[in-house]
Amino acid sequence: MADSSAPTRVMMAVNESSLKGYPHPSISCRTAFDWTLSKLVRSNPGGFHFLFLHVQVPDEDGFDDMDSIYASPEDFRQMKQRDKIRGLHLLEYFVNQCHQLGIKCEAWIRHGDPKEVICSEVKRVQPDLLVVGSRGLGPFQRVFVGTVSEFCVKHAECPVITIKRKATEAPQDPVDD
Repeated sequence: MADSSAPTRVMMAVNESSLKGYPHPSISCRTAFDWTLSKLVRSNPGGFHFLFLHVQVPDEDGFDDMDSIYASPEDFRQMKQRDKIRGLHLLEYFVNQCHQLGIKCEAWIRHGDPKEVICSEVKRVQPDLLVVGSRGLGPFQRVFVGTVSEFCVKHAECPVITIKRKATEAPQDPVDD
């Protein structure tokens, strides 16, 4: 039986915004975080322990950010270092928010397919709850884009809450976040 005095462990899958020139949390994960704070944590920050997971998707060809297909090993090292820094910057946003509110938290980065990694980390860490943001894509868009949140609802080994971003916050292209 679980210790009822132990804080509720909430894992949150967080990602960067896909909007160009916008190195911040995505609209969906920021909305999910804000909802979790206002609806679950409320005035009981000591009753929660947040676990922030950021999954970095490896670049399939390694050339997205290069001007040339001629690359040196140093180019790849620089790309990996840049990705690591961006991931740490993303996690820093959430950790700082929790610190200001007095909420205990942990944060880490993994690499791979987000839906698979999130479910694997849920199995490893065993949180009480998983919170994921959702872009609220329609059925046609889901066919082409797929959704991490739907996969997690079906496969994560803990309760999952999906939080849709607000319609007023949706960018022109709903696939962006």
